[in-house]
Amino acid sequence: MSSPRDVPLDGPRDAVEAVTHPDPFPFYRRLREERPLFFDTHLGLWVASSHAAVSEALVHPALRVRPPAEPVPRALQGRATGEVFAQLVRMTDGAFHAAHKPEVEQAVRRWTLADVACAAKDAARDLRPRLPANAFIAALPVQTMARLLAAPAGERESTCRWVAQFTQGIAAGADAQALERADAAAAALMDQGRALGLSEVQAANRIAFMQQALDAGSGLLGHVALQLAQDPQQAAAADASPDTMRALVREVERWAAPIQNTRRFAAEALKLLGQPIAAGQALLLVLASANRDEAFNTQPDRLDVHREGGRTMGFGAGPHACPGAVIAIEMVAACASWMRAAGQFDHYFERCTGFRPLPNARIPVFGQ
Repeated sequence: MSSPRDVPLDGPRDAVEAVTHPDPFPFYRRLREERPLFFDTHLGLWVASSHAAVSEALVHPALRVRPPAEPVPRALQGRATGEVFAQLVRMTDGAFHAAHKPEVEQAVRRWTLADVACAAKDAARDLRPRLPANAFIAALPVQTMARLLAAPAGERESTCRWVAQFTQGIAAGADAQALERADAAAAALMDQGRALGLSEVQAANRIAFMQQALDAGSGLLGHVALQLAQDPQQAAAADASPDTMRALVREVERWAAPIQNTRRFAAEALKLLGQPIAAGQALLLVLASANRDEAFNTQPDRLDVHREGGRTMGFGAGPHACPGAVIAIEMVAACASWMRAAGQFDHYFERCTGFRPLPNARIPVFGQ
């Protein structure tokens, strides 16, 4: 466990608290330098912070996305939400994952960048006039995906609400009311998928496209908005073309890391960087720290939109690498470009007052 002498007085206590800290990166640097892989007794899990530890964990065959003894969270078992959860490719391993991941990847490839940009701009055009900034960054990614996934025009608002309710219901510690709302949302979203002629697995993973976009897309859009507002010269350069805006969004994703961490679970005893990890133990993989590792990126603490060969762990790696990375970048870039060109950006995003209280996603909160 981190002791007082290990952590600055104004620093986070641990890698979960770091997600919402004003500046977690000095803390991550100390972890990389002093304890790149260690067991945090306070959190009750291993913490991997170096690129070497994180990248090895992401591809290790004995590390799974769910505890082997609990493939579906206990609170969701026997519920409509749990039935959907059990069919999510991103939350499964083994034969089911191997059989259905190619289909998910193929589904992503059917959208061109132009398709994504058009959906993002249409969503922004619809949402910007009637939502404040915090609600906007939460709704834009889901409504963009809903448009790409052929949600009926009359159900787009409901779809965004259902996706939010489903996401809240599968979160650890969801209360009885949240679980009931998630069950109703799961049923409605599955009905949408079936109406499009999708199989049960396809309909479930259609939900996952929108659910994954919610936090990851919100965080990325929020951090890009902050960067554009803070550096007018850089913003003007990004406005020059779609390519320059994409370059900014890609670098902000690496540098700010909207998804700060992810978890893995040992299906059997193993060694990681020479450290023995027992079967059943959990690992917190600090993707944000790995992105700032000098062994992974040169001058990693510098935000450089002209960076050559910049790499990111934010979309994962290995069997569970996110197939939607290009979509996320294009969605945010197209939204930002449209808002700025239409004069809808300035004074909309106020100063950042903190971050949403989430254990893995760093999503700015805007306010006075």
